[in-house]
Amino acid sequence: MEKLQKLPDCAVRESVSSFVHIRKFLTLSIGIVVVVVGLGILVFVSIDELATLVPFEMERNLSHPYTRALPRDRVMDQYLQSLVNKLLAVQKLPAGMQVTVHYVDSPDVNAFSTVGGHIFVSRGMLEKLPHENALMMLLAHEIAHIKYRHPLKGLGRGVVASLMLSMLFGTAYSDTVERVFHDTGLLTAMKFSQNQEIIADDEGMRVYYQYYGYHNGIADLYRVVENNRRHATSGSFYSGVQSDMAERMQNIQRHYLKEMQNDHHALSPFPPRILAQLHPQLRSKTKNKHP
Repeated sequence: MEKLQKLPDCAVRESVSSFVHIRKFLTLSIGIVVVVVGLGILVFVSIDELATLVPFEMERNLSHPYTRALPRDRVMDQYLQSLVNKLLAVQKLPAGMQVTVHYVDSPDVNAFSTVGGHIFVSRGMLEKLPHENALMMLLAHEIAHIKYRHPLKGLGRGVVASLMLSMLFGTAYSDTVERVFHDTGLLTAMKFSQNQEIIADDEGMRVYYQYYGYHNGIADLYRVVENNRRHATSGSFYSGVQSDMAERMQNIQRHYLKEMQNDHHALSPFPPRILAQLHPQLRSKTKNKHP
C-alpha cells in the first residue's frame, strides 16, 4: 500500500485554525439567534415587566427631537411645571425619572402623558377646571402614568422589542427605533387600559392627599371629565375618559367618598396671572367667585 504523504506542520496548523474560527462563528451566530428569539418570546409574554427594564433615559432621549420643536408659553409652562415639582416632592419617582409639562394653546379639552415623561395640558382643559386643586389632581394622575411606565407600555410590543434590541446591539437598531417612535405618534394622547387608569386614579389621589392633607376638590376633576365625555368627539377630550368612567367612579366612591363628603377645606383659585392667559369667560367667572 502506498504511504500517505505527511502534511507539513504549517498546513496542519492552518487547518486547525480555520476549524476553530468556523466553530466560533457558528457558536456566536447560534447564540445571537437564541438571544433574539428568546427576547421576542419574552416581549410577547411579559411586556409589562420588560418595559420597566428599558432605561428611562433612552425613552427621554428619543422624545427630545419632538419636544424641542414645540411652541412655548413661558408663563403657562413655568406655572404648570411649578405645580408638577410640588407633587414630585411627595410622589418620589424612581431614580433618573423626570417629568416635564407643556401648555397647549388649544380649545380642545385635553390632557395626557406620553413617553419620555412629558405631560400636555390644553387651554380648553384649564378653562373647564374650577380651581387649582382640580388641576393638581389631574397632574398627579398623569404623573402616576409616567411613574408606572404606562405610556411606553401603551406603544405596544413592537416598540418595546425594538428598544430592547437597540439596548443589546447598540447603534445598529437606533435608526429603526427612531422610525418606530415617529410612526407610532410620540406626542399624541395614549390609550391606557382600564386597569392602568384605576392605578393612576389611586396613585394620584394618594399623592393629592399627601400634598394637601385632605381629599376635597378631587371629585371636581372627575365631574369635568364626565361632563365632557358626553359632549366631546373622539380625540378632543381628556384621554382618561376613553376607559369606562362608571367603573372608575365606583372605585373612587368606594374608597374616598366618605372622606370627600367630610372635607370642607377651602380650595385654591387659579393665580390672577394665569387667569389672564386663559379664556376671558373663565377669568370673569373666577373673579366673581373669588373676589
